[in-house]
Amino acid sequence: MILTLQCYRCGADYEYVGTSPHPGQCQACGSPCVPPAGSLSVLNSAHWESANGLSKVWVYALDERDRPFEFEVAAQGNRGKLVALRVDGISVTPQVDETLETLPPAVKTELADAGIERIDPNTPKQSK
Repeated sequence: MILTLQCYRCGADYEYVGTSPHPGQCQACGSPCVPPAGSLSVLNSAHWESANGLSKVWVYALDERDRPFEFEVAAQGNRGKLVALRVDGISVTPQVDETLETLPPAVKTELADAGIERIDPNTPKQSK
């Protein structure tokens, strides 16, 4: 299997060749701010909702390398948008990588349980 990965910190693109989950570390800068290694397991979630229908959901998960991920989704009704991401305790701008438009299945399931059925895509930052 060949995976194309992008570091959320330095922006480096690189490939991982192997059958096990990737090492969970950027080959260029050593940052743990790379996509989940293998599948994610949801540990728990928190949900906040205002009287006017606005809400936020925080989903806490671990990848197969035991790196913690925190997804923060803001929503109105059943539509949400990823507004913040923390990987191994480090904040990452969700717009940095277009692959973040597709949230991992375990996170989508947790959001659906909170009533958020549609996730609007983030617009990647344009380089000049």
